[in-house]
Amino acid sequence: MRTVLVSVTDKTGLDSFLKKLAGFEELRLIATTSTAKYLKENGFAGITVEELTKFPEILAGRVKTLHPRVFAGILARPTQEDRDSLADLEIPEIDLVVVNLYAFEEKLKQGLKESEMVEQVDIGGVSLLRAAAKNFERVAVISDPSQYERVIESLQANGGKITLPLRKQLSAEAFQRTASYDRSISDYFSKQIVGTGAPPAQVSIGLRTETPAEQFPESLLLKIEKQQDLRYGENPHQAAAWYFLKGESDDVVVPPFEQLQGKEMSSNNIVDTYALVKILRDIGSPGVCIIKRNNPCGVAVGKSLRESYKIAYDCDPMSAFGGVYGFTETVDAELASKIVENFVEIVLAPSFDKAALDVFSKKKNVRVLRIRKDGLARNVDMQVQIKDMQDFGLIIEKDMEPPVGYSQFKCVTEKKVAPGMEKDIAFAWSVVKHLTSNAIFVAKEGRALGFGIGQTSRIASVDIALKQAGKDAQGAVLASDAFFPATDNIESAAKAGISVIVQPGGSIKDDEVIAACNKAGIAMLFTGQRCFRH
Repeated sequence: MRTVLVSVTDKTGLDSFLKKLAGFEELRLIATTSTAKYLKENGFAGITVEELTKFPEILAGRVKTLHPRVFAGILARPTQEDRDSLADLEIPEIDLVVVNLYAFEEKLKQGLKESEMVEQVDIGGVSLLRAAAKNFERVAVISDPSQYERVIESLQANGGKITLPLRKQLSAEAFQRTASYDRSISDYFSKQIVGTGAPPAQVSIGLRTETPAEQFPESLLLKIEKQQDLRYGENPHQAAAWYFLKGESDDVVVPPFEQLQGKEMSSNNIVDTYALVKILRDIGSPGVCIIKRNNPCGVAVGKSLRESYKIAYDCDPMSAFGGVYGFTETVDAELASKIVENFVEIVLAPSFDKAALDVFSKKKNVRVLRIRKDGLARNVDMQVQIKDMQDFGLIIEKDMEPPVGYSQFKCVTEKKVAPGMEKDIAFAWSVVKHLTSNAIFVAKEGRALGFGIGQTSRIASVDIALKQAGKDAQGAVLASDAFFPATDNIESAAKAGISVIVQPGGSIKDDEVIAACNKAGIAMLFTGQRCFRH
C-alpha cells in the first residue's frame, strides 16, 4: 500500500493523477480538510490530517499539518530503528507528498493590502515540501501539477516504482520551488521597507529595481525562469536557453514578441533582436533599423515607412544581407515584397497586415516577430544589467541612466547649430549610444551615413564612419559616444565637411578640441553624459 499525503491549492489534474496512481498499488490517502473534500467529491476514500494527528485544524486553518505525526511519517528513514519508532507510535510511513503552495505570487498581481498578503504566506506547505525533499532516499515529492505525468511515466517504466534518480530530481525541484516562493515573499516585504531610511541588506533584482547606485545591497537574490530552449547559442555546437529575471510584480509580458513564423530562435537571434528594439525605441517613427552582428548597419526615419526602409537598406546593402530588420509601424504587403527580395533572418514590427503575412509565408525560414503592445515604448525602469565573468564574478549595474535630450545639450563653440538641424542631432545621439565603443555615427536628414564601431582608437572609428559616409558627410552630424581625447578627430571631421559634432565632453583636452572646432567652423554640442559600451 502506498501512503500519499495530499494538500494542494491548485487541484488541476489531481483526480486523473490519483486514478492512474491507484492502478499501480492500493492507496492510503491523507489530506487537509479542503483537499479531502475535493477527493471525496471525486470518489476517493481517505482520511483527513485531523484524523491522523487526532488534533483539529486551529487558528482558522493557520495550523493544520505542523504536527509530529505528519512530519515523522515523512522524515522517517528506511532504517529498522526509524520504522520501529513509527510502529510504537502507530504512525504510518508517508511515501509520496503532493503539495502546492498558497498562490502568493498570483495574489501579488491583485494589489492586496499587506494584511491580506500576510495570509497568503504558506508555512505548512513549505515545511511539507522541504521535509519530503530532504528524505528523497525514501519519499517522492510533487510540488507542481506539471510533474504528475513524469511520475506516472516512471511508474510505468519501472514496475510501479518511482526511481531514486527521479526522487532526487523532484527533490531538487521542490527546493527550487520553496526558494523561489520565499524569494517572492522576501521581495514583497523588502519593498515595504524601501523609503523608510533602512534599506534591506539583502534584496533581489527582478525586472525592475529602485535601488540607487550608491545603495547596492550586500547580497542579492535572483529569480530566473526559463522561457524556452533555443536552437543553439553563439555557435551551433553550443546549447542555449532563454531566461527572464522575474520580479515580484510580473506585469511585463514575456516574451516581448510573438513569433508568427520561421525557424526557431538562436542565442544570436535573441541578442540581435534586443539590439534592434533598443534602437527602434529611441529613433522615432516611421523608423527602420537593420542589425547585423549586434550593431546597426542601416537606420533611418523618413516621411513614410517604405522610404525609411529604402534609406536604411541603401546605407550598407552588403551588411544588410542576412540581417535583422525592424520597423516602428505596420508592415504592408508592398513593403514585405521589398524586404523578401533580399536574404533576411528576422523581420520585427508592431503589426503586419494579412497580405504582408501572406508574402512572408512564401519564405518559410524568415522569422516574423510581432513586438507586443508597448514593446517599442522606452522603459527606463527596466535597466539592470548583469555581466557574467565566470571566475571573475558578476558585475551588476544600471544599464543606462535616463537619457538626456536635445534641449539639455550645451553648445560650446562660437558657431551655433543651424536652424532645422535639431532633429538630426537628436537622431544621431539616439543611435550612437547603442553602438559598440569606440563608437562614431554620421547622419543627415534622418538617415545613417556611416558607422565607426568597436575600434581600439577613436580616430580609427571616425575614419571608418567618414569613409562610409563619403561625399554625403558634407553638412552632416557626427556623434561620438565618449569625449574626443585629441584634435585629430576634429581635423578629419572638418576635411569631410561635417557641420555639427555632438559628444559627451569631459576630456582634459576639451579646450583644445573646442578651439579646433572654432577654427574649422564646426558647431559642437556637449551632452554631459557618456554612453560608452564595452
